[in-house]
Amino acid sequence: MPDSIDQKLEQLLSYNEALPPEAFVLDVMRGVRRKQLTRTVILWVFGLIGALFGLSGAIMLSGPVGRLLPLDLGIPVMGLMQVTLLIAGTAAFYLWFMNDDFHLGS
Repeated sequence: MPDSIDQKLEQLLSYNEALPPEAFVLDVMRGVRRKQLTRTVILWVFGLIGALFGLSGAIMLSGPVGRLLPLDLGIPVMGLMQVTLLIAGTAAFYLWFMNDDFHLGS
């Protein structure tokens, strides 16, 4: 008697629907790859546009910032600002390229 109950239970719980054809799965995966490529292209284009705006802003501000900081320390202000921008840009590029993120807390 318990064997018949187990068989009925297995029959009720079994998955009887046929699996989708392989062509369907391949089509879905092709669509996923196409969307990922589109996403990558969009991120690259807008990232480059943002970098160009940042670079042009730094170039436009280099003159006024040099006039705001009249330091007589023997250090050229423009050179100091360019080195600071280069360090910040290098750090930002490194963090972006290596895909590093900082975890705050646990």
